Amino acid sequence: MKLFENIYFVGGIHGVGKGTVCKEIASKTRLIHITASQVLKWNEISFSENKLVKDLSSTQERLIVGLENLIEKNKEYLLDGHFCLLNSSAVPCRIDEDVFDQINPRAIAIVIDDVKIIVKRLESRDDKIYKISILNELQQMEIEYAKYLSKKYCVPYIEIINNNYERFLDILNR
Repeated sequence: MKLFENIYFVGGIHGVGKGTVCKEIASKTRLIHITASQVLKWNEISFSENKLVKDLSSTQERLIVGLENLIEKNKEYLLDGHFCLLNSSAVPCRIDEDVFDQINPRAIAIVIDDVKIIVKRLESRDDKIYKISILNELQQMEIEYAKYLSKKYCVPYIEIINNNYERFLDILNR
């Protein structure tokens, strides 16, 4: 069930730089940047010290309800979030496809970076040690799922590497 028609979705793992990229894109476009974490009030649903999600299903239902209360039909949005998350057992899991069916993204972008750089960024930010292997698995899972969703919805798929979001801007200007 499609709820929205005005959301461009940008995903990527924690610490990859989604927020930074989205702020830059929003500053150059008409898009309003919102983060899934803000909509969800992330600190209420996640073990903040380790980025694990207690209940993926209820979390995503909460996201949709939050978006329904926030999104206006006559505006366009840049939503930054995740295609996959670590569940409460630290296992990478896909976000339920139904969530993306409802979001109905106009384009799908994924921010990608070297996992070793992301680990350093996260460890500095969170004062915690992260396993490169798990973050690498999570990033690979996100890339594969983003490609799959792009094909499913027949929307552009954009990889944003080294903060190069020019292709994203080109798609917006078409």
